[in-house]
Parts: sequence; structure tokens; C-alpha cells
Amino acid sequence: MLNPTGKSPQPPLLCLGCLLAGWGLGFLKALPTHLPDGLRISLCAGLWLGGVALGSWAWLTFKRHATTPEPSGVASVLLTVGPFRHTRNPLYLSLSGLLAGFGLMLDSLWVMLLTPVLMVLLDRLVIAREEARLLTQFGEVYAAYRRQVRRWL
Repeated sequence: MLNPTGKSPQPPLLCLGCLLAGWGLGFLKALPTHLPDGLRISLCAGLWLGGVALGSWAWLTFKRHATTPEPSGVASVLLTVGPFRHTRNPLYLSLSGLLAGFGLMLDSLWVMLLTPVLMVLLDRLVIAREEARLLTQFGEVYAAYRRQVRRWL
């Protein structure tokens, strides 16, 4: 089991690493999406708008309730309102959508394929530690929330 007090990697850096890896792989071997430009750009815009909207909503919810969005930080309150009613990890879901959007913008299937890799990295390296810490801090209240709200969607 992960040490709940250990420091997690920064999620934006994991996202940036996946983006750079996909972009670099594209230089080695181009792997386009083969989607028509109009569809590709429309999907990209949708993912970016959705990712920014969800991320902003989550960020504002953290600020309104005066608690930290820092994955290794100590929460002052368990958030179960706003986007947290629908997903336990709206910021990570937002990052994943933004990465997929970049894949579409760059017309890179490599970046698209690294989006689920990012989600696994977030799940194993960040969320597991974060959830262990929240369970220790909030006990049955957090356990009940976990049973009611899905991790991703």
C-alpha cells in the first residue's frame, strides 16, 4: 500500500510528459488520426472547452470552500459539491481531456494513445495516495462518498 503521507507527482507535469512523449514519437514515426480536419478541430475545441470548463469549476469549488487542490496537501473539507457530485477527480479528468484535445490539434494518434496512459499514471501515482489520505482523514464519510461517486465518470 502507498504511504498516504508521501508526496505525489504533480499531475500537470505528468500531462506535459505524456504530451511531449507523444509529440516526440510523432517525429520518429508520424501517426496521424486520419480524421477530417473539420471534425478533428471541432472535437479538439469540444475537449478543450469541456476540459477548461470542468477544471475551472473544480478550481473555483476548491477556492470557495477554502481547501487545497494540491494532491499531497491536507484537505480542510471533503468536497462533495459542484463537479465533485459527478466525479471524484474533476481536475484529473480535465487534464485528460486537454491532453486528448492536444492530440487532435497536433493530429497525433500518439498523443491520443497516451491519454489513457496519463489516466493510469494519475490513478496509480496520484489518486491512490490521495484517496488513502482522504480515507484516513475523513473515514466513513469519505468511504460513503466513494461508494456514491465514481472516480472518473
